[in-house]
Amino acid sequence: MAQSNYAVCVAFVRKQEGGNTDTPGDRGGRTGRGGITHTTYDAYRASKGLPLQDVFKISDAEIAEIYATNYWNPIYGDRLPAGQDLALFDYSINSGPAKANEARMLAGNGDVPTLIHKICASRLSFMHSLGSWGQFGAIWGRRVAQCEALALHMAGSLTPATADAAAQAKDVQKKNAARVVTGGVIAAGAASHFANAGHWALIAILGIVGVGAAIAIFNAWRQGQRADALTSAVQQMQATQAAAAAACAAVVKQVSDKEAAIAAEQAVLAATKTAIDKALSGSPLPVSPSAPPVPPPAPAALATPVIPSPAAPVVAAPIPVTK
Repeated sequence: MAQSNYAVCVAFVRKQEGGNTDTPGDRGGRTGRGGITHTTYDAYRASKGLPLQDVFKISDAEIAEIYATNYWNPIYGDRLPAGQDLALFDYSINSGPAKANEARMLAGNGDVPTLIHKICASRLSFMHSLGSWGQFGAIWGRRVAQCEALALHMAGSLTPATADAAAQAKDVQKKNAARVVTGGVIAAGAASHFANAGHWALIAILGIVGVGAAIAIFNAWRQGQRADALTSAVQQMQATQAAAAAACAAVVKQVSDKEAAIAAEQAVLAATKTAIDKALSGSPLPVSPSAPPVPPPAPAALATPVIPSPAAPVVAAPIPVTK
């Protein structure tokens, strides 16, 4: 039994029991938070050597200890499968661990969903036999139905098919109850016409008819509450699942968007790194094309020096020679 199961069981009981009460007609009398009666609280305080005090002053720590010691451990809750532990624990809180263990023995063996249903049915039948049923029956019936619905959910057996089957069983029980009542009225009317039927015989017939009709009506009512509780639990479960799926989808989208943004940033970083690596390795960086270089201007032409022509040799005229 997982610790979380015990926490769920306690949470259910605390919600059902509510706060301090002192309801006339309640066999428990003055009752504190968590459904702890004043007699149970007095016995607990006495066992601790503590002075007695009003049960309305009970603390959460005391409630937790009383739950574990008086109701959970006696049904061996740690050894029970999920769901069956809740069914027996809530029964133990309401009617004592002895009645809860008796219901478990009567349920016998079987799969967990079947045992849960048998335990809850046995519990409700016992409650129906109590003299205070007329005052608290509706509340008790609703609680047992809700307990069964949550127990089936904990056992992993709460499905739309379960609720549909319960609704169909409710219709069958209603029809049975109507047939029993109608048949009883006819039988009583027929018996009253027999002249030889004694007064006591007629009373016996009416009594049998009345008991049969009461049982049929009770079964129809019980099945109706069960069907309503299971249907409501299934709807809540489906709403929770839908909300969880929507939240999961939103998270997945956020993660996907973030991954896309990271991938884009990584691409930019990779391109930048490549450019830096090329620059450090000496590879010329790409240069934008420009106009061809303009050659330097040619040096100015120097004036050609005028070299004077050599003077023609002067030839002396020949001197005539006289012979």
